[in-house]
Amino acid sequence: MTKRDSTGDLVGGLSRRSLLQSTAALLSVPLVAKATTAWAQERLAGSGQVVVFSFGGSYTEGMRKYVYEPFTKATGISVVDVTADFSEPQVRAMNQAGRVDWDTAIVQAYNYPDMHQAGMFLPIDYGLWDDESLKGTPQSARLKDAVVAYGTATLAAYDGRAFPKGGPKNWADFWNVKEFPGPRGLLGPNARSNIGAALAADGVAASDRWPLTDDKIDRAFKKLDQIKPHVAKWWTAGGEPPQLLLNREFVMTSCYDGRAITAIRQGGTYSHSMGWCAYDL
Repeated sequence: MTKRDSTGDLVGGLSRRSLLQSTAALLSVPLVAKATTAWAQERLAGSGQVVVFSFGGSYTEGMRKYVYEPFTKATGISVVDVTADFSEPQVRAMNQAGRVDWDTAIVQAYNYPDMHQAGMFLPIDYGLWDDESLKGTPQSARLKDAVVAYGTATLAAYDGRAFPKGGPKNWADFWNVKEFPGPRGLLGPNARSNIGAALAADGVAASDRWPLTDDKIDRAFKKLDQIKPHVAKWWTAGGEPPQLLLNREFVMTSCYDGRAITAIRQGGTYSHSMGWCAYDL
């Protein structure tokens, strides 16, 4: 079987459209490793490769081990990953140019509606999914041309060296620069998480934060005005918060849960210097 170019055509005996649909099915389900091996070998065996966007770091390491490698073993199709902080600029550019070089990409939920409306994604054929994958993925997560890939939390992580007697315990402490002095970090591109943190710091219960209203947004921005002079950097890449804590450029920062936990598990300086407290949005 031959692999043809990205304009169309056959990869491992499947049309590229079918391959994209089946790849989206497999790559969106973490439990592909065991339960779907025989099914995948029967339905998707072939050759060639798929190009998949990922965030890099510990996220991509986990994807390679638990998704890409089992997928290749089951199907014979290799996975080439490309990494960046965000996929949307490249996806839009490829769509406008009429040349799509990636097969799957992760987009932020708040960007999906406009990109879906613009017709940037192929529909997913859920008939290619095995029963266990369908049962393990809620109907609400199975959209016409996308699947919810993961759930995550944003944490408040801090440098234990800066607070030997104990670090912040919640977002009110994050805002308390008198008792916990030092430079902070907050996420730059996604205002939603900062609004949630600001409302939490201002005493709004989790059950009352969403949906947002004009009054809540105004309240959050007033609270953000208080912390803004103490934000040393509005970070963009997921690997920045733990590294900048290690470098002592932050004493505390918002941080993706996976990045914080991975940094602590790596041991060494991280295990002695980094602590975290979770908050719910």
